[in-house]
Amino acid sequence: MKRIVVLCFVIALMHPVYALESRANYDDELSIIDKSFNSSPEKVESLIDNLLSSWEELTEQQQASLMVYQAIQKSYKGDYWSSKELLLQVQKYKVTDELLISIYQYQTANLIALRQYTEAFDLMAKYLEKISSIHDIETKAGAYVRLSNLALNLDANEELRKYSSQALLFAKGTNAKLYCFSLILSAYADYSEFKYSDAKEGFNQSKNFCDNNELPLFGFVAEKGLAEIAIKTDDFENANRLLNNALAGYKKFSYKTEITSVYALLAKTNFRLSQYSQAEEFANKVMDLSDDPSHIVYKAIAAKVLSQRYFELKQYQLAYDYLESHQYYTNLIHDDTKAKANAYQMAKFKHQEQAREIALLNQERQLVEAQKELDQADRTNDVMIMTMLVGSVIFLSLFLLYSHRQKLRYRKLALTDRLTGVYNRGAGQDFAENEFVQVCMRKAHFSVVVLDLDLFKNINDSFGHATGDWTLKHVVSVIKPLIRDSDILTRMGGEEFALFLPYSCEQTALKIAERCKDAIEAIDTKYSGHLFNITASFGVSSNNREDLSLDPVLKRADIALYASKHSGRNRVTLYTPELELQCKSDETQRSLIFN
Repeated sequence: MKRIVVLCFVIALMHPVYALESRANYDDELSIIDKSFNSSPEKVESLIDNLLSSWEELTEQQQASLMVYQAIQKSYKGDYWSSKELLLQVQKYKVTDELLISIYQYQTANLIALRQYTEAFDLMAKYLEKISSIHDIETKAGAYVRLSNLALNLDANEELRKYSSQALLFAKGTNAKLYCFSLILSAYADYSEFKYSDAKEGFNQSKNFCDNNELPLFGFVAEKGLAEIAIKTDDFENANRLLNNALAGYKKFSYKTEITSVYALLAKTNFRLSQYSQAEEFANKVMDLSDDPSHIVYKAIAAKVLSQRYFELKQYQLAYDYLESHQYYTNLIHDDTKAKANAYQMAKFKHQEQAREIALLNQERQLVEAQKELDQADRTNDVMIMTMLVGSVIFLSLFLLYSHRQKLRYRKLALTDRLTGVYNRGAGQDFAENEFVQVCMRKAHFSVVVLDLDLFKNINDSFGHATGDWTLKHVVSVIKPLIRDSDILTRMGGEEFALFLPYSCEQTALKIAERCKDAIEAIDTKYSGHLFNITASFGVSSNNREDLSLDPVLKRADIALYASKHSGRNRVTLYTPELELQCKSDETQRSLIFN
């Protein structure tokens, strides 16, 4: 699981210096509030209350600063909506550029927490415009640190690498806190690129630096990063030790979101260490939380741990219930990731469009000026002017054509799986549902083939994720020639695919599935750099008169797929009602949980 640094930590980086000419005693109290967020957060509330009681005596700048600190406090408590509304009120004040930059940063963090990704990217663009006008090195370093953290939360890995490098460059030798967090963000950039050895070295360096400069909170962030690398490398003993240390530290600062994330990871590591009662205890703490968007990732982990735990206890119904919960939260995570990707692509497209529009406006202005000069210099140059105008029309036509192609390209990116090039789950099921309606109106056949690569996790664990990606792409390449252009090949998630076959009966679907199974089994893996076998299990189902949507057909195909898995894998199974009864047996429940 890719780690996202909690939004609260970006708030802890702020050390704004505001130019206030009077009320020095209130300035001192505001400064104490700023420092207390990092050292003694329990003092913040009483300090804010004291200043609120003297609200009328504060200058406009002091009032604006106090409102920003109130917004920060609400973000710590997870009340992102109230924090957002409060920051909107602050922007009505005549604030300094430094404070406005801080407001943009906090507001972006709130928008990310509220899953309003398009607005978050738009605000980041304003943030970048403001940075270009900053000349103070330390202020510029702080801005790039916050941009890096926001990019990490938005899964924008390319921007994370770029901004974290800038942050390291500007922060070195200036502010210890900024440099400490720059090191952490740079380590997370390596982590997001699967460079675990570099990330481990970076987290160790940041922890030592932060601890030596009396910045314990950031030391706990680095320690948790080391724990996540230990989990990725199956070093669960070390991961458990690091997570317990981080948990003790987070509890001192009462950072609820980070505490929840550590609970989820401790549930996972304790289960892998066969410490089942501790794993169950931590998992239940996470599952007791609400379905707030900030809890979804952790509840997916906890639900999986509890499913495995109850299976070990042979409480199969509970195991199945938690497995369904895990799938529900996983789908929410996938939807959230898709929303981030769409917002990211739209933001990039919007930025490119704006750049092209500016370039076009500049060119048009130059053309008008040139035309005036030509008219004034020589009225006989009408032919030349007409030539320039025709060239402009051609340029505009080509520009519009290019823009149209770009829009089509980004639309395709939103509909397809970037690794394999086939439809992603959302797009594939939408197109298939439309086809299903047309087929039902004509009272024709519609079949679904669901396939899942056998023991795919072993390929990733044994040969690495690059080989796993190679396998997925080659599976798609051998299936495509075996289906019609009207058939819909969809990646449902991970190593699972679905074939939606309009106007195909059961027997036709079975033949296609058998050909696909043979083609997958015949893939020569030596070109991947490793020798291993690739097989897949298939489930086939067709529509009947009672089906009002595609979901029942897909569910029956899933049941047939699980039967193929249970029967030894590398086979094709056609759905029958008896298979649904068989799924309720203990042996099939084992298959549902672990395959």
